[in-house]
Amino acid sequence: MWKEAERLASLFLEAGVQEGRVAGLGLGSSPRFLTSYLALCRLDATVALLSPQYGRSELTAIASGVGLSSVVADAEVAGRVAAAIPIASTSTAPNGLEVLIPASPGDGGSADALLKFSSGSTSEPKGIALTAPNIITEVENVAGTLNLGEGDRVLADVPLFHSYGFDLGVLPTLYSGATLLLEDAFVPRRTLMALAGTGVTAFLGIPAQYRSFLAARVASPIDLSRVRWLLSCTAPLAPEIVADFFDRFGAPICQHYGSSETGAVTTHVPSEVLGRPASVGRPMAGVRVTVVDTDGATQPRGADGEVVVSSGAVARGYVLGAPLPPSPLEDGVFRTGDLGRLDSEGFLTVVGRRDSMINVGGFKVSPAEVAATLERHPAVREAAVLGVPDGRGEEVVYAVVAPFRSADESELLTFCQGALAEYKVPRRIEIREALPRTASGKVRLTPGELDA
Repeated sequence: MWKEAERLASLFLEAGVQEGRVAGLGLGSSPRFLTSYLALCRLDATVALLSPQYGRSELTAIASGVGLSSVVADAEVAGRVAAAIPIASTSTAPNGLEVLIPASPGDGGSADALLKFSSGSTSEPKGIALTAPNIITEVENVAGTLNLGEGDRVLADVPLFHSYGFDLGVLPTLYSGATLLLEDAFVPRRTLMALAGTGVTAFLGIPAQYRSFLAARVASPIDLSRVRWLLSCTAPLAPEIVADFFDRFGAPICQHYGSSETGAVTTHVPSEVLGRPASVGRPMAGVRVTVVDTDGATQPRGADGEVVVSSGAVARGYVLGAPLPPSPLEDGVFRTGDLGRLDSEGFLTVVGRRDSMINVGGFKVSPAEVAATLERHPAVREAAVLGVPDGRGEEVVYAVVAPFRSADESELLTFCQGALAEYKVPRRIEIREALPRTASGKVRLTPGELDA
């Protein structure tokens, strides 16, 4: 793989990629993602991880905001890049890769090693800059906590350009010598068979995939107890799902918590999962987690507050779409905006977002709690919840769900009424084939996207 990366580095140079400049990488999950990434590292480039789903507005904002001097992409992404920004030249490299050189490339080099992008409050993504020491600290934290080595096989069913797939898939396998397994698509029964029969020791999954595993019909019982790490990230996982999964497959799901700004923060311990199924685990090696009140004072164990993360892996800062001052990211410390609590043994439970609580007649409602309740219904694959202005200066709870099977709104409302306080029950539940997502894969729901 390194020999292939060396060959690509030479070809990239010939195509106009300049050493030490900002280079975009717009590829899906495939082996050429890794060889292209290594090739750009060989050229000492600042690698900007571009979602293959980005459209004109995101690509235009990124190109001008971070000074892209080149882009390595597949043909489809290359076409969208060329439609978004003026291109001086395009070259085709092996394996269908295209190298694009903007007509007005960014000037000067960058001391950063990596740029990640996550969804901002507008169409402009947030650009997060990481230094080489940030990356080295991150990969040591992950490989050390998960105890990955050359004999391990990591199955990644999440995008490699996403922080989760990159930080727990790409980096630790390159660092430890483990094998990274990729699938062209997520097919629940096929993936279950791969987990049971191919020596997988770690699986990078998301909550919707674990719910799909439980809904999958298989001819014979499947035992996943030999998979050392079944990780779940990007959204909360209902404790009932954790319990049902263990009963059926004999393995605990370890919830993982992290962000683009922090990298990996916590991972649950398999032996402790059933006793704390709602927890996202303890801090990983080299990471400090505290919970603070609105004044920044550390909260006692068991009390709710904002989750604050400190480590050498915390990003240097923002280079695009920075939040309004004061910045939540400063000097190796990130105020996450998540609400959580630490128990007496240091296990973290995340209970919601500070800025997303719904105010219903003076009562606070956590969207995460309502979404988790809906996802306990056997017909619901995924749910998203938000507050909608009611025209009288207050909010009502509104939900959108993607089902496994046919379900109607009245059935789901009745289910919520039996599980939630009256003020938490959604006023409306909209049923769709899929939830709306941003180009980086996050569920994004706004009042303007809802049915009247």
